[in-house]
Amino acid sequence: MPRQARIDIEGQYYHVMSRGIERRAIFVGESDYEDFYGRLAEWLRRSGGKCLAWCLMPNHFHVFLMRGDRPLSELMSHVLTGYATTYNLKHERAGHLFQNRYKSIICLSEKYLRELVPYIHLNPLRAGLVKELSGLKDYRWCGHAAALGLCGKDILDRRELLKHFGETEQGAVRNYLREIAAREAAGRLEREELPEAPEQTSPDQETQDGWLVSAPVPVDKAILQAQSRDTVLALAERISGVERGNIFGLTRARAVSYARAIYCYLRKESSGVSGEELAEELRISRSGVSRLILRGRGYFGDWEKLNNSTTSPNV
Repeated sequence: MPRQARIDIEGQYYHVMSRGIERRAIFVGESDYEDFYGRLAEWLRRSGGKCLAWCLMPNHFHVFLMRGDRPLSELMSHVLTGYATTYNLKHERAGHLFQNRYKSIICLSEKYLRELVPYIHLNPLRAGLVKELSGLKDYRWCGHAAALGLCGKDILDRRELLKHFGETEQGAVRNYLREIAAREAAGRLEREELPEAPEQTSPDQETQDGWLVSAPVPVDKAILQAQSRDTVLALAERISGVERGNIFGLTRARAVSYARAIYCYLRKESSGVSGEELAEELRISRSGVSRLILRGRGYFGDWEKLNNSTTSPNV
């Protein structure tokens, strides 16, 4: 059976992870960590990607990143293939180093993002590589210290990370530390599993900014036939409850983000408006528009399926 194609969109957030074959070590000494880290840093730079969280463990790794202008598959291929080749030569071994191909989970939810980043950075404490939470900042192969602003050069893009935890640097760091401390206080570290990503395959199971939507966004002929900007704006207002003035404002409120996702998706699919035009209209980056369109697809479902549907409940 052929491999299923991955969703690979510029500006989208991905949680990437892989482990050693048969759970064996992929890092033996410090030079192995340095080699992998150097390759990851180089290809993040080349691809224009931004790292929001990362952790290298003896037999696996986690990287949470925003995809740049080059495919995620290209970045990971260069990092993993190059590292595995060097590792095998150095340690006089042959065969696969990593178990299957890397996993990548798309992140559409702010709630999931705020759970995922602490989960990744807590790996060393959970595995006993550091003895207590205060020592986590001293673990070299993790982005926690960089998130706190305690190291100068790191692959972690601190500004990109902290904007998801608060409006100010001080407040964002405080909220980030609160998320981490809450997990330790709740006694979840020893048995904590990867946060469950919101299901993206069905509108019935879609989440809106981390909260489960009980039913798909209702679809009627007005949505399927929406052509003009005013018609789409009216639909976005009606569905989201957000006034059109706020859709084009500078606020980052979750409800407004939801309205913008609806607007961008419908404008692109029903009217054929380009991402560049939408970016200029909303005064955001093209990568930001790509993320909004993808969220909109999650809320409504696949456009072709909508157009081919024979039953459409009224809004």
